[in-house]
Amino acid sequence: MIKRSPPRLLSVKRSYALTPHMQRVVLTGEQLLDFPVGQEGANVKLLIPQPGQQAPNLAAFRTQAEDRPIVRTYTVRQYRPEDNELDIDFAIHTDAEGRGGPACEWAINAQPGDMIGVAGPGPRKLNSLQADWFLFAADMTALPAASAILESLADDAVGYAFFEVTSSADAQQLRIPAGIKVKWLVHAHPQKESSQLLEQMQDLQWPTGTPSIFVAGEGNAVRKIRQYVLKERGVARDHVYISPYWKIGLVEDEHQVQKRAEMED
Repeated sequence: MIKRSPPRLLSVKRSYALTPHMQRVVLTGEQLLDFPVGQEGANVKLLIPQPGQQAPNLAAFRTQAEDRPIVRTYTVRQYRPEDNELDIDFAIHTDAEGRGGPACEWAINAQPGDMIGVAGPGPRKLNSLQADWFLFAADMTALPAASAILESLADDAVGYAFFEVTSSADAQQLRIPAGIKVKWLVHAHPQKESSQLLEQMQDLQWPTGTPSIFVAGEGNAVRKIRQYVLKERGVARDHVYISPYWKIGLVEDEHQVQKRAEMED
């Protein structure tokens, strides 16, 4: 288990659109120097400054103070210790007026030198990497985590990856084993429910042997896939990582409360 370290105050080195609906922000700073290696795919908490602040008040992170940073959960896409750089990818979802949430807006407008806090990382996902075959199902919010794990697989790994993106231009070039077959699915309106990922898994001719499965994305879709994988397919829980990353109609704080309640049921 990784020992919890104090949140780090980092700065933006560069920010650019990876695809039309995915923004990559590269972070750096002296406090990044002891960041643990090999944590690609793990969660971090981003501590975003409140409006009007130049930097987040890290001392207020675990308090209820009014100037507590805005906290959002994201993924370590890549950490390059030789360059002291940390990549965080942001799925860009906006409302009818073109506005995104606090993290989305921060990423889109990030300029070199802008300050942000980073707490973590937490444990890596999908620890069961010794499997006969692999299956990934993720929307754009989970694409960074799924991609990071795929890139860590052995060269002879085989399986399938289904990715749901906002437009065909959001398909990415990934450095993954040749035996992983990737299919990109377009869902142009993420704020509407989609069953595409579930349907792909149901239509799949499942190989024999023990799978290792990663599923993450919108809560309603993930819940139905969880039922299919665990109940209908009977896959053992220790061979799956299934997590709702967000839910239509809820901001992250509301979603986290609901997620904890569901896990306790």
